[in-house]
Amino acid sequence: MNFWAQPRPAETLRLVKSGGRRTAIRPRNERPIDLSEDGKSLSRPQLLMLLACAKAHRERDWLLLLVCFWHGLRVSELVAFEKDAIADGYLTIRRPDGSDRTRHMLVEHPEPLLDEKDALVEFAGQAEVGVPVFNVCRRRVDQLMKRYCAEVGIPPHLAHAQTLRHTVARLSIESGGIEHARRWLGYRSRTSIYECLKRTEEDAEHTLERESETEPADSLSF
Repeated sequence: MNFWAQPRPAETLRLVKSGGRRTAIRPRNERPIDLSEDGKSLSRPQLLMLLACAKAHRERDWLLLLVCFWHGLRVSELVAFEKDAIADGYLTIRRPDGSDRTRHMLVEHPEPLLDEKDALVEFAGQAEVGVPVFNVCRRRVDQLMKRYCAEVGIPPHLAHAQTLRHTVARLSIESGGIEHARRWLGYRSRTSIYECLKRTEEDAEHTLERESETEPADSLSF
């Protein structure tokens, strides 16, 4: 049974249940990386609890976290894309750090909490031209992640947005291999994917601290 019970068109990510198996990837001259027990990504129940909690508070917050997860977005990408990035059932993200541009089919899913397509098209349609679809600052995304993780009992070391990107990276490797994950996340080399998987929560926190120094205090509001 598919992990997310979602059909897989050629352009769409398929995530399948690991069934408790340990799935390891081995770059040359390196030890295996255990993907199913890496301690830096969410389980399916954790993800669904997180999304349900966010949706109970605010539709936008649920959709923001869901889009971040499905498309493996960095927070800077999540808060920057505008309505013209969504067209003909696809989301196109131009990665700012030299990674490849990614074009993903919007996800339709039988599990309502994982079904983004109609909700994202409708939400983006309400955005003004030239204004990001999710018009919040990077710090606010982290605040929301910490708040909702705390409410559903997800451990603090997972309560940052990098966890969503790491989760979809792990699951895409389990279902389609390292090359599939590389293309999905827009990395130009496999080395970059391995570095993504090895990044620690401390790295993410240091990045957030640097970013927060440049955010004005009044940008933290809803």
